[in-house]
Amino acid sequence: MRIEELLNASYEGFSENEKYVCHYLSSHLEECGQKTLGEFAADCGVSKTLLVRFAKRLGLSGYSELKAQIRVERRERERGPGDMLLVMTDSYHKMMDDLVKKDLSGFFGRLYRARRVFAYGSGYSQARACSEMKRIFLPVREIIHLHGQDLVSGLERTAAADDLVIIISMSGESESVVSLARALRVSHVPAVSVTRLRSNTLASLCEENLYIHSFRLSGQGRSEYETTAPYFILIEFLYLSYCNYLADLRQYPGE
Repeated sequence: MRIEELLNASYEGFSENEKYVCHYLSSHLEECGQKTLGEFAADCGVSKTLLVRFAKRLGLSGYSELKAQIRVERRERERGPGDMLLVMTDSYHKMMDDLVKKDLSGFFGRLYRARRVFAYGSGYSQARACSEMKRIFLPVREIIHLHGQDLVSGLERTAAADDLVIIISMSGESESVVSLARALRVSHVPAVSVTRLRSNTLASLCEENLYIHSFRLSGQGRSEYETTAPYFILIEFLYLSYCNYLADLRQYPGE
């Protein structure tokens, strides 16, 4: 499994200190792949013992194997176009496998009962995903698409406890989405996060969490960028699954 997948699989069982290491590691993978145990532990502000124990909780032999895995994944991202196509398709297959296994009834129940549904994206790609979600769900559910930082404060004032807010963010750590999620939580407004990693602040503040398997492309003189197709795969999957959910409600209305 890739590092991000290991973090996702283990996160719920982490202690608070281990969750802190998980957050720090997610944002400093490159540094971890280059620094010694002592150096990275000092940067992270934890003991070397805790860092070794954390690596073992991921199913690795220790910090050295964690570093090696990070370096392997870095080399994969720098491969040629042919190799990257394989990595990309494997990632999409993994994402679909996880979605098929996930129990979405909680999310669909909130979506069905909500008086209004808002979708907010924290960046350009995320805003496009919100726009596509509004378009594709239109036959079965109206979604109000909001974009732009100036609308965040308006959403905080407008959303009520019988509404639902879907927040799409790559990292789940940007100041705007974390602030929004905290404000919604104080107001008892249900929120659903869509992020790349489970180990992020936004997900911890939301009632329901959905995840995409995204990865970075780099090399051959190109600047590194994050793939966006998983957002749209997720949205289409959610739409078709929600249609099945509605059909079941009509067939078994009392359940």
